[in-house]
Amino acid sequence: MNFFSNIFSNKHVTKGEVEITPSTVTPDEKPVKDVVKWSAEYIEDLTNPIVAGSNYLELFRSVPEVFFPVDYVASRIAGADFQLKKVKDDSIVWANKRINDILNRPNCLMRWRELIYQHHVYKFCTGNSFLRAAMAETFASTDIWRYCDNYWVLPSDKVLVDPVYGNVPLFGIANTEDIIKGYRLQYGWNGNLLIPPFQIWHDRDGGIEFNSGSTFLKAKSRLTSQNKPISNLIAVYEARNVIYVKRGGLGFIVSRKTDATGSIALTEEEKSQLLKQNFEKYGIRRGQVPFGFSDANIDFVRTNLSISELQPFDETLLDAISIAGAFGIPAVLVPRKDQSTFSNQSTAEKSVYCSTIIPKAKQFCRDFTAFLGLENSGYYLDCDFSDVDCLQEGLKEAETVKTAINKRCREQFSCGLITLNDWRAQIGESMVENPLFDKLKFDMSDEELDKVNRVFNTKSGDEENGRESQKPSVQDEGK
Repeated sequence: MNFFSNIFSNKHVTKGEVEITPSTVTPDEKPVKDVVKWSAEYIEDLTNPIVAGSNYLELFRSVPEVFFPVDYVASRIAGADFQLKKVKDDSIVWANKRINDILNRPNCLMRWRELIYQHHVYKFCTGNSFLRAAMAETFASTDIWRYCDNYWVLPSDKVLVDPVYGNVPLFGIANTEDIIKGYRLQYGWNGNLLIPPFQIWHDRDGGIEFNSGSTFLKAKSRLTSQNKPISNLIAVYEARNVIYVKRGGLGFIVSRKTDATGSIALTEEEKSQLLKQNFEKYGIRRGQVPFGFSDANIDFVRTNLSISELQPFDETLLDAISIAGAFGIPAVLVPRKDQSTFSNQSTAEKSVYCSTIIPKAKQFCRDFTAFLGLENSGYYLDCDFSDVDCLQEGLKEAETVKTAINKRCREQFSCGLITLNDWRAQIGESMVENPLFDKLKFDMSDEELDKVNRVFNTKSGDEENGRESQKPSVQDEGK
């Protein structure tokens, strides 16, 4: 950083030169020789705070506190079990070869999990992710999933959205092609590749920027709100590194000699003897001893701060908690130096799944389903997290609740309060197009009651018109 490079660059004014602030100079003052040059940049570095840049991808790669929340959410979304289902009955489709190929290896270099992880890393770090279906323009108006075998996540920091120049109906009646000319990839060997809009799914993490230029139709990263905590982290790591490698002055050796007039400074001869003794006799090299003696009456004044005095770990924990909070991760899940564990960690992890990870994974499935055109063929993409340990208790609770709802609905149906379709609605099932399912039990015929009773594994004679038949009480045979 400029601050530390200026401090340790040993920039001095040559003999006879001086740089003095005009407001502090009087006409009688004379130039001072051999002083450190205080440049405008040096003063600015001393007085202005350190501010993190906007290259959040680099911060993700280099700052652990930024890496943790992004990786936490992205890796768990990528670890879900993605499935193809039928819209009609939500059943899993196992034998669709084209979709199975996509869910196995979406391109020649990546597996599906890598693609999902990369997609969300770009989305969280830059606010945007561009997923490309590389295919011929001949199939621009058809279902993408039928004709495309190569899906790529583009480096979002290298993609520009090119508008259609001229009278663009930005807030009017328009199709995508009326506003977007293409997506320009400025990366590597591709140079300046313009990709047609139908091949790109632009997934944004936030609101759209309508400013012209490199941010056109892009979203800002949620890490923008964490610039100050990230800046604090960078400052802490820099300061910690400076102390560890012992750069800069540690302190001053000062004289403790006094006379009637006050303190007496060390003479040049005394200074030379101290330096000679320190470097020649005291140390850990051969011929040196790890302790020293001094004939001079001196003291040492420390000018630097120790690690414990700076309390950098407390600062980094607070900043890490703030950054993790931007991704919906509670403080109890943030790694800390003492590896503290909390009794509510499992509950907190379950909360993150329910409030952040699963909703974002479901939203990805809905958007990717629309991009591929799966709904036109009666399919949709879904994700399953049933094998996650912290959610197992929740699944058991859900089954208990569902059993209780079924028991209550059966009693209500038997009493003639609800229909079979009402019952299905309460347990989250779809409506059945059959007149029998819209009747109360009292309105059913004997044949319909017999059919329902067979389903419930009850005898048809046990119930009559929704009421249980009254049986005589059993009497003792001797009375």
